[in-house]
Amino acid sequence: MNDDKHIVAHINHTWFATSETFIYNFISSLRTFHPICLSWIQENIDVFPFPEDDMHSLTRRRYSPEWLFNNIHKRICGIDYYLKNIVELRNAKIIHAHFGPHGVYALQIKKKLGIPVITSFYGYDLSKSSIIKQWRRGYASLFEEGDLFLVEGPHMKSVLINLGCKEEKIEIQRIAIPVDNIRFIPRRPKRTDEKIMFVFCGRFVEKKGITHALNALKILNKTYNNFEFTIIGDGPLKSEIENFIDTNDMRGYVRMTGFMPYTKYIEEMQKGDIFIHPSITASDGESEGGAPTVILEAQAMGMPVVSTVHGDIPNVVVPGKSALLSNEGDHDGLAENIAFLLNHREMWEQMGKTGREHVELYHNLKTEVMALENKYLRLCQYSVATDDRTL
Repeated sequence: MNDDKHIVAHINHTWFATSETFIYNFISSLRTFHPICLSWIQENIDVFPFPEDDMHSLTRRRYSPEWLFNNIHKRICGIDYYLKNIVELRNAKIIHAHFGPHGVYALQIKKKLGIPVITSFYGYDLSKSSIIKQWRRGYASLFEEGDLFLVEGPHMKSVLINLGCKEEKIEIQRIAIPVDNIRFIPRRPKRTDEKIMFVFCGRFVEKKGITHALNALKILNKTYNNFEFTIIGDGPLKSEIENFIDTNDMRGYVRMTGFMPYTKYIEEMQKGDIFIHPSITASDGESEGGAPTVILEAQAMGMPVVSTVHGDIPNVVVPGKSALLSNEGDHDGLAENIAFLLNHREMWEQMGKTGREHVELYHNLKTEVMALENKYLRLCQYSVATDDRTL
């Protein structure tokens, strides 16, 4: 580690969940600041390599002496001993909490050590009704005492304001991907006798809208029958999705791959002609908040996108030019947009180029990491100036 680099302590429940690749990309790409990662669970380190000395576990074996000590310390002092100790020993200058509840947790350290706290919101933490209810009081304190709040786009910003956060404390930090590492392949028209490849990727949860995609393709199959739909992913709704496919006799043109390692996932995605991701607001209020990272990756690859007017999805695509958007849950509208692309295959290549250019310009990891580090630098300078005034 370079001694002249300020340390940023990143706090999350789990490092590194496979569904949070976008967070790993940011943390592992920092150059001016040195990241350390604190969490209760550590997994997938073989997939997401990170220096072992900078990974800190906050978990202690239940009923062990360390566990008992930490619980007593929290009752007396109101703060997690290990969390405070690690941040203090590593001389972290900023705490960056990922997801709202961890921002509430990080306030303890701010109060004890006077370290600025940045909180990034991502989706469920500002939309799921049970989370909002559980953390309402904690969020009120966080919005009052936290230093900076990051969201992926203007829609998320408006939601955070409605929850009670002051607008001047919120900044947009665009979701980003390593565009240079993703190969662009022009999607050119296929002959009428060639099979069209549709693809989806995501967790099998309600907000991803997988059954809506299946409903749209069931409608299309009445007129078009030379296509295949590949579903990449897994999750709690797997049985429900499989039952839907079997009940509607869709096995002949729907293929499920399960979760795939990142390199294999990229290979599978590149086989697609059109990417489908019809996000919706779930029955419990949970939404994408911003937009799925996979939509950016699909555009970077050169695929036209079919999605929905949901969260910040309209802000990460070029509506009508790189993507066709329908309303949430509108099977017929979704089917019409897919049919339009089947009937206008000459548009695929230009839509793919437009999507790639949009991602390169607005969602490139290189430029967005610089933007994040500028935010860190501003907070560090403010913190130093505040310390100077109190001497």
